[in-house]
Amino acid sequence: MLHHNLLLIYRNFKRFKSTFFINLIGLSTGLASALLIYLWVNDELHIDKFLQKDDRLFLVMQNLQETDGIKTGPGTPGPLAKTLAEEMPEVEYAAAIVPPDLSDGKGVISLENKRFKVRAQFASKDFFNVFSYQLIQGDKNQVLSDK
Repeated sequence: MLHHNLLLIYRNFKRFKSTFFINLIGLSTGLASALLIYLWVNDELHIDKFLQKDDRLFLVMQNLQETDGIKTGPGTPGPLAKTLAEEMPEVEYAAAIVPPDLSDGKGVISLENKRFKVRAQFASKDFFNVFSYQLIQGDKNQVLSDK
C-alpha cells in the first residue's frame, strides 16, 4: 500500500511539477507561520512567570492623544503610583519605575577602590514589595526608603 502511494506521488510529481512546487511552498509557508505564531504566543504567556506574585501584577499604561491618533505607552505621571496605592483599596503596593532609557542615569559607582560605570534605574520604595527579586545584601523594606 505504501509502495503504491509513493509511486502515485512520484508519477504526479513528474507530470505536474509546477503544481507540486506551489503546493510545497504553500504547505511550508503555512507550517512555518503556525510555528512562529505558536512560539510568539508561548513567549507572551510566559513573561514574568519567575516572579512570585505574577498573577497579581499589573502594568499601568497611558494613552496620549496625538495628531495621528491615540498612542499608548508605559510612561505615566510620577505621582500616579503613590496615588493609586492611597486611593484604591485593591492596590496593596504600587511601584514607580523610571527605566534607564528615559533618564540620564549614567554614573560611576565605587566600591573598595574599584569603579564601575553604570546606568541607573530609579524605583520607588515599594519596588521590592511588588517584585520578588532577591537582594544580595540588606533588607528589602529599608534599601530604597531613604533614596
